Amino acid sequence: MSTPDQPLRTANIVTEPFLRPATGPGGGIHYGWWIVLASIFSIFVSIGVGRLALGMVLPAMGDALNLNYVQMGWISTANFIGYLLGALYVRRLLPRHGERRLVAMSLILVVGSMAGVAMASGFITILILYSLTGLGSGIAFVCTLSLLPHWFATTWRGRAVGFGAGGMGLAIMLAGWAVPLANSEMGEAGWRLCWGGLAAICLPLAIFCLVVMRNRPLELGLAPYGEAAANDGEPAKSVGSSRPDFNLRKVIPRLGAVYFLFGATYVVYGTFIVTTLMREHGMAEAEAGRFWILLGIFSLFGGTVLGAFSDRMGRRAGIALSLFLQGSAYALISYGSGAVAVYLSICLYGLSAFGVPVIMSATVADYASPQRAAAVFGTITAIFGVGQMLGPVLAGVMAEYSGSFTSGYLASVSLVAVAIAITLTLPDPPS
Repeated sequence: MSTPDQPLRTANIVTEPFLRPATGPGGGIHYGWWIVLASIFSIFVSIGVGRLALGMVLPAMGDALNLNYVQMGWISTANFIGYLLGALYVRRLLPRHGERRLVAMSLILVVGSMAGVAMASGFITILILYSLTGLGSGIAFVCTLSLLPHWFATTWRGRAVGFGAGGMGLAIMLAGWAVPLANSEMGEAGWRLCWGGLAAICLPLAIFCLVVMRNRPLELGLAPYGEAAANDGEPAKSVGSSRPDFNLRKVIPRLGAVYFLFGATYVVYGTFIVTTLMREHGMAEAEAGRFWILLGIFSLFGGTVLGAFSDRMGRRAGIALSLFLQGSAYALISYGSGAVAVYLSICLYGLSAFGVPVIMSATVADYASPQRAAAVFGTITAIFGVGQMLGPVLAGVMAEYSGSFTSGYLASVSLVAVAIAITLTLPDPPS
């Protein structure tokens, strides 16, 4: 058995004859829920702050540094180039370090690079540093979403990963409140205070993840939450099914295509919605910040709701519903006029945008054996990263030439429709 400081090699797991019941030390809360809490912090730092806070900080940073739409798009794309490299390389790092250590190391990289951005003075320097933020975000996100399903039975995976994704919503809310405040107090230097302050908040959260995370329930002698535990002298249920992978050669390309299209579309909205509200709808930064907070509120529970929906109605239905709500948000911001359309668009995006990563993680765990789940999720996340890399820069170019982000949002609607069509072809996972 591996120790908490050693990665667990799942291919060589031998189930213990008598695992402890699905409770925590002393019969308290199951340790899987501590893993959920650490995952909330990990996603808060890696994606919520390391990626999504850019959408709130970007307008002030662009004004202070005199950046055009194309340069703003390239900053976002540089983040996703790093994210893509992290997602590609994580498969080689996992056998050596395990999820726990990789999450901690990559979160420290996110914190350090954000602190560097706060002190940077030029476009190229920010481009390089923010690509390192993306590198750390990609590794941490893949490891976190690969780790969570191991701690929960199939019927709980969607909800558990959904709770973890709430970290994105918390970070969005923080950025929506703190960024306008910092900019109003510090003027052109406000964006620097934002990045530095966010880095300071994230550092203790990264340390918490190192202290609390464990790679597998077996390290603590536990069965996954929701799984039958050994009792009365009966053998425990296996901590990792021995079933073979299910149609992976057919399933992975489809999952990858859906994730690619999702990545290319959700990021356009997340990167440019605040800029759209300020420059095309005439909102003040503080008012746009309130919309950003509203987005964060809905994303707090959106992943959990859609994850629970997928637990009950199936992963295919959950992904399709998430994409439909997401496409509706893009259509509303494109065609709608007035506060009602903006409010509804923001709410639908917040509710749905993080449902796809949540359900995708649970889907991979349902299709693939434990020995291959992390590698499969890393592969489709790398494909997702390509979509994220292309989306912002193409939307930025379209906005530069058309003078509006509407064309980018409308293109996103079309791509989401294609993603839904592919999703409906996915086979049922093995029971």
